[in-house]
Amino acid sequence: MARHEGVHKRRTFGWFIIITVFLGYFVWALRSEEVFRVVKRTLEQTPNGLVVSGEVLNTAAPATGVKVDVTFFDHQGRQLTQETVTLDYLAAGATVPFRTQPKSLTTMKNYTIHVNTGPNMYGN
Repeated sequence: MARHEGVHKRRTFGWFIIITVFLGYFVWALRSEEVFRVVKRTLEQTPNGLVVSGEVLNTAAPATGVKVDVTFFDHQGRQLTQETVTLDYLAAGATVPFRTQPKSLTTMKNYTIHVNTGPNMYGN
């Protein structure tokens, strides 16, 4: 009986280690996946229309041709328009500003900013 208890404790401890390592890897993988981060965003009304500006932080190697997609939505969640701002060069660890062209949108209620890094390993 004592022998079975020892085997059971070792097996439980082994599963605990496996699960802990897997969860650690999972958290690390999710954090390292986000190469570019929008660290500042501003929506302003100018005489020519609405302008979204902000800053993108590059947490990885230098990159060129990074696209920032800004999408505008109405009060029902329907897309009104989208603009893509291309950032020519982002040095490693650098923060680079972006700014959209003024948009004459009277029904805009929400907007999103997405840094488009191209297809991921799954093809999306």
